[in-house]
Amino acid sequence: MKNLTPVLAIVAAGIIGSIPGNTLAAPITYDFTGPSVGTNVDLGQSEPYTASGGPIITAMAGTYSGSSPAANNAAFNTTSGVHLVGNDRGSDEQGLGVCGTSSGSCSGSHLTGENGEIDFGGKEVVRLDITSLFSTFVNFQINADSATDGELLGIFSSNSAISLGTKLTDITSAQNNVGITPTGNYLYFVSDSNNGGGNALLHLLTVTPDPIPEPTSLALLGSAIFAFGLVRRRSGYSKTRIGSARLGMSAT
Repeated sequence: MKNLTPVLAIVAAGIIGSIPGNTLAAPITYDFTGPSVGTNVDLGQSEPYTASGGPIITAMAGTYSGSSPAANNAAFNTTSGVHLVGNDRGSDEQGLGVCGTSSGSCSGSHLTGENGEIDFGGKEVVRLDITSLFSTFVNFQINADSATDGELLGIFSSNSAISLGTKLTDITSAQNNVGITPTGNYLYFVSDSNNGGGNALLHLLTVTPDPIPEPTSLALLGSAIFAFGLVRRRSGYSKTRIGSARLGMSAT
């Protein structure tokens, strides 16, 4: 019997090549803009965010230890007087900021203008718990968008809830979405430059799950592999029988 392995390989390659491409998952966008134009809202120390097609992620306000700008592995601190602020004042003043006061109350002038943004001098931080993204999608890509023009929004990533971890990048609104690869379950957003007062905002976070194979594609691929293995097994069995017959003839 002729060796069918090259032929089978060509057939299998043809089957696999005919399998449709992977399904592209739709991007999931978390919008951190406040509820209405002209409003600055005290959201408290933490706030959950939802997006169509995605799990809940949670934001928390805090500050970091050490001097500005933030250094790798700086400690993340939470206190009662530091709250999240939802901004939607139009233009580049849309997104999530921080209100930090010694009195424990974020209201009035503490919420207006730059006081409701992520401040460089105040060493303010927005922490995002993205554990649910890892448990839901396993692999994904993230784009982050800063809403404050010309100033730097620094992004750190860590598996620790009390440490900024390692700096990933700086972004500005002029860049309009910058891709980042989280290295842990937490993302930390800080103001990384004192330019223009050093106040930044987190505007959007767009999560794109990695492509996943379609069920029909997996079925076709499985069938091709099974058929390839079955024919090879039969081929080996036939060779064994022929070899045994030849040995029997030689013995006689």
